Amino acid sequence: MNQSSLRARMLEAFRVRMYIFLGIVVISFLILFVQLINLQLVQGNEYSERSRLNMENNIPITAPRGEIYDRNFAAGERSFTIASNRPSFNVTTIPSKFNSRKQFRHIVRNLSILTGVEEKEILKQAEGHNNWERIVLVEDVDFSTIVKIASHNELFPNIDWEDAPVRVYNSGNSFAHVAGYTGNISRSEYRRLKMQGYRHYQKIGKTGIEKQYDSELRGSDGFIRRIVDVRNRTEGEEIGARPLSGNNLVLTIDAGVQKAASDAMKDMRGAAVAIKPSTGEVIALVSKPDFDTNLLNTKNNSALIAEISTNKEKPFLNRVIQSMYPPASTFKLVTAVAALETEKGHPSLTYTCYGKYTLKGYVDRDFYCYEVHGTLDLPRAIAKSCSVYFYQLGYKTGPTSILQYADYFGLNQKSEIDLPGETAGFIPSKKWKLKTFNQPWFDGDTINLSIGQGFLSVTPMAMAQFTSAIVNGGMVYIPHIMKEIRSPDNSKIIKKNEIKRLREIPLSPVTLNTVKQGMRLSVTGGTSAGLSYLKVPAAGKTGTAQTRSSRHDDASQHGWFTGFAPFGAEPEKAVVVTVMIEQGVAGAATAVPVAARIFSRLEELGYFK
Repeated sequence: MNQSSLRARMLEAFRVRMYIFLGIVVISFLILFVQLINLQLVQGNEYSERSRLNMENNIPITAPRGEIYDRNFAAGERSFTIASNRPSFNVTTIPSKFNSRKQFRHIVRNLSILTGVEEKEILKQAEGHNNWERIVLVEDVDFSTIVKIASHNELFPNIDWEDAPVRVYNSGNSFAHVAGYTGNISRSEYRRLKMQGYRHYQKIGKTGIEKQYDSELRGSDGFIRRIVDVRNRTEGEEIGARPLSGNNLVLTIDAGVQKAASDAMKDMRGAAVAIKPSTGEVIALVSKPDFDTNLLNTKNNSALIAEISTNKEKPFLNRVIQSMYPPASTFKLVTAVAALETEKGHPSLTYTCYGKYTLKGYVDRDFYCYEVHGTLDLPRAIAKSCSVYFYQLGYKTGPTSILQYADYFGLNQKSEIDLPGETAGFIPSKKWKLKTFNQPWFDGDTINLSIGQGFLSVTPMAMAQFTSAIVNGGMVYIPHIMKEIRSPDNSKIIKKNEIKRLREIPLSPVTLNTVKQGMRLSVTGGTSAGLSYLKVPAAGKTGTAQTRSSRHDDASQHGWFTGFAPFGAEPEKAVVVTVMIEQGVAGAATAVPVAARIFSRLEELGYFK
């Protein structure tokens, strides 16, 4: 091998090594360059936040929710604060501040011993959150506990606290379904609402007015900026932003009437509502059973909520707007209106009740009344709630007209009340029955329909709206609970609820006078006689709804009452009251006494003057 060829191979080997070395250098610089971009641009905000947090510790200041008052806010002594706030503290931390998971668990153990909250419940608060987010470990802590945490920083490093007003409901259970309650924002709620300024640590309205008007009530949080050293010791503190309290709400509800209705329905299951037909203002709205809203304000309330949710009595259910029942004999008023408006009946039309009515057909079928009434005209048939009369009147009128007027009155529609979760009632039709049961509409269906049985189902609010239409000459307004929104210091009215018309049903004076006269006779000598002792002249209609219960006894029936007072007065002075008691035996036995308590309280408070 000559010298030139050896030299050439050595040069070639050198060039290969040089290329490899240059490649390594270039790749190394590329990696460094990419990492530099990553640190500066991609993760720059995160590291900047970490650096800032090493010097600053921003503690949220929760804004107090707006207070909720009853309708007598401007009436001095009669005014009642439904929901307010009391001062308290939350214990918070940022998990990433701890050196290890072990250290975090050790501090949580100390907190558990100090506050009495189970360790596993505290640890649960850190699950599913970004380690750099501030989380609430323990809620509703008193000032003495905060003093102990601050005095023993070596036992509670990286543990902070914040002012956190606690919601207080001052009415016991009676406003449970009106006011509702607040709770911690869930992950799904946070994903949906974070673009609207909500934060993961905040509370939001879960039901009732708290939910419906949460954006008005919640206010705007502030924060305290704490400057800390490497050992997390506070070196300085300043307010970064002051919290802004939420707006206050004045409701249309009268606390005195609400309490009377709630007390009257003690240990019952059902619904009661009082409403001004000329405006749609809801004066009382009670659903039983109810629940203690104050118990639901704690952070670790999941077990209690689960217990209430699975309770067979369904305390969370707002039966005024969310439960549907056969309207029973209260629906006889709809049958009467349909007959009068279509001229299939008239006030002096008489039928004789022998205690039963036989529907002739391929197989004769008997339909019974609760007693023998003899010969009655239409107003007295309403007063006595004679089923035999309405079997014949309904059969003569026909299902098409009856169902049409039920639809006109909106018995199958939502009232559009400003409460969440409302359910619409149901009105059957011939097409629906054929599609659902593969059966035509029979005459027996018309007989049942005429007295409010069969496939019909309505909410108590829908029946109150129907009664309002009778009192108000066919005009129906949207029921509402919010009267006005005020500034946090109550110095300014931000918004007043406008009275809005929902529907208008053209009804003749003869129809209105006949139905109202029958309802008045029901009080003076009929099934609503339990109201006859009142100082104010009332009018009403009872109902006893047969259910599909397997018990087949009186106690399986629902009791209805719907009526108004004063009879004969202008609609502007009237108040409609509707009561429905589940398993109430009969309307006269259970619903009428509740209505009597409500009317009596309304009279005492001057509503009928």
